[in-house]
Amino acid sequence: MIDGEYLTIEKPLLYLHILAGFISLGVAYILLFIKKGNKRHKKLGMIYVYGMTTIFVTAIPLSLLREFNPFLFVIAIFSFYLAFSGYRQGRDRNGAREQIDKALGVFITATSILFYTLAVNAYLIEDSMWITSIIFGTLALVFGINDFRRMKIVERPNFYDRTNLHLNLMLGGSIATTTAFIVTIDPFSILWLNWVAPTIVGTPIIIYFSRRELAKKVT
Repeated sequence: MIDGEYLTIEKPLLYLHILAGFISLGVAYILLFIKKGNKRHKKLGMIYVYGMTTIFVTAIPLSLLREFNPFLFVIAIFSFYLAFSGYRQGRDRNGAREQIDKALGVFITATSILFYTLAVNAYLIEDSMWITSIIFGTLALVFGINDFRRMKIVERPNFYDRTNLHLNLMLGGSIATTTAFIVTIDPFSILWLNWVAPTIVGTPIIIYFSRRELAKKVT
């Protein structure tokens, strides 16, 4: 954007970005309530992954063309990791421990460092966004550590442990994408609350579905 005018390529990218976001979120919430593992679930899951990938790919040029928002940029990276890593867990019955999965572990660990860097910068200028950056940085670091721990496991994972991780990652990606949407409409007067509200609301949902999935191990 130059002098308040959109660049020629910017509007199409922005519309595609928004459309992909709405489709991904809509599909994500539908997937929560339909039967898992059948063809419909798999097809909708792929639509979700393609949508999240589109969000990530379009976020890069949009961040460079418009006034750069490092927080939204890193959230886009975080969302993509969660969606693609979740897809890998759902597809690979051996626990997703290939080279691409190792790369994802490095990717999300590097993202956690970016979040912590943003936290330090925000704290130094007395910006409350340092709280948000610490929260997301810690979440990213936990995912990275878990990825590297998982790489060392030799035996094939339990089916329900794997599907539970798949569920957690996919829901986490949906929460991250919801966060990006919430901050654009800015419903709360406290800035950092706009960023963490979806996580506060979404975490109990993840816990509920996670417990329900793991309960199948003993039934």
